[in-house]
Amino acid sequence: MKPTSVFLILISILLLSCNDSDDCCVTPPDNFEGNKLAYLKVDYTTNQFQGGMVFSFGGDQPDTFAISSDYHAPGDFGSVQLYYTPLNELIFDGTIIWMGLGEMQFPESLMSANSFETISQPVSIPDETLLEPVMYDEYAYYPEDIDYTSIWENIDNLNLVKNFRDSNPESSVKFFLYTPSVGVGNPEDWYWLVLLKN
Repeated sequence: MKPTSVFLILISILLLSCNDSDDCCVTPPDNFEGNKLAYLKVDYTTNQFQGGMVFSFGGDQPDTFAISSDYHAPGDFGSVQLYYTPLNELIFDGTIIWMGLGEMQFPESLMSANSFETISQPVSIPDETLLEPVMYDEYAYYPEDIDYTSIWENIDNLNLVKNFRDSNPESSVKFFLYTPSVGVGNPEDWYWLVLLKN
């Protein structure tokens, strides 16, 4: 790829913002400095890594890693928003359609899987006490037994995962299952977002 193309891609990424606030921006996946949160998209049926997003926030590192939500159950149309709680920053917004197919509204796109540098030595899965589903509602849908290992095995060779876990090994890792189709929903439309905090 020509240097000019790489430069333009990086500038485009840096110009994106989480919302109207200047406290948050999207950063390249190999930049690990500062107050950052990442999520990695993993297909629900195949566990294939499909890309992700890295958010950079201003200010000090918070003591906790917490995600809050705003959920509207789909009578016909619903939605779910996820927020990085310490700063109340939107990190995900997706619609949910009963007997239809919703879509991710925010961010508008993710960085592709091949944007993420890989490593030869896989990162060990964290202790099970650190693996948490994002309970966006009292009745949030998750499999009875989440196969965390199969999901993790598809992101454990990412340099980003190594750096985030090395910098914050006691942090929880959060798993959000986005189901844009419900009712007679098609699991092939669903995917996991694995959330990491550095």
